[in-house]
Amino acid sequence: MERIYEKALRGKAIEQFQILLDSVKGLPPGSPDRQDAYIGALEKLIGKMENADVQRDIWDFSYEKKQPVFAQNDKVVIRPVAEGDADLYVAIRMQYSMIYRAMIGTGEHCSASLFLSDLCQPESFYCMIENTKKESIGYLGIKDTGSVIWELAIEMDKQHTQHGFGPRSILLFLNTISSITGRTTFKAAVEADNIPSQKCFERIGAELVGLCDGPLLKTADDKKRFEESNLHLIDDNIRILADRLSVEPRKLLSHVLEYHMKCPLRL
Repeated sequence: MERIYEKALRGKAIEQFQILLDSVKGLPPGSPDRQDAYIGALEKLIGKMENADVQRDIWDFSYEKKQPVFAQNDKVVIRPVAEGDADLYVAIRMQYSMIYRAMIGTGEHCSASLFLSDLCQPESFYCMIENTKKESIGYLGIKDTGSVIWELAIEMDKQHTQHGFGPRSILLFLNTISSITGRTTFKAAVEADNIPSQKCFERIGAELVGLCDGPLLKTADDKKRFEESNLHLIDDNIRILADRLSVEPRKLLSHVLEYHMKCPLRL
């Protein structure tokens, strides 16, 4: 079954493409009027996607990014990402994301460009996870150090899941981040149907604090339409989560779960 997030992403892309088509409807192909109309509609879409909030100062992890190892224990090594990790990063992303499979499959993007745009921004700090055999088994990082509460992202190669690497890596990474920066509260967004990730965060004591907007469905109309079109995706797990949060089950279709973590973390 198609995951909730992937279905929302596909629907949003179709909706935005239709807006562009409607903007040039009836205008002759190749005409200046058609070009102006298309550019105008595209600029409006970009304007809606841009964050209007003033960006806070970002944390400078430039020193840590140059080190061979960021943190380690007897189970995992956390090291800053390097250019040679591009293919592995995209391979892991493709295991979970229909969009990444499409981008690579159509040849529109290469591993190097996706790696640079996703993980190598000044405001982010990403690392690879290695096991004791020095095999890279996943990645994790802070998405945006300019935000109020820093958000953690993590994905593991599926062949290395269910072995406890996820919780141990999160604990080691965030506790080290906390010791460097003095920050003690972090957050993570998890899809309502991603049960393994929910169990991973709850194992390290993360608190489910509520729902937050996902990356796609921003307006009330977007959320309502998506909920009404996908009520059949509500299952027992979603109902249980909705009961815990005292919300209607349909709300979990258009939102993601927000977990908060307080350092120091312990298993």
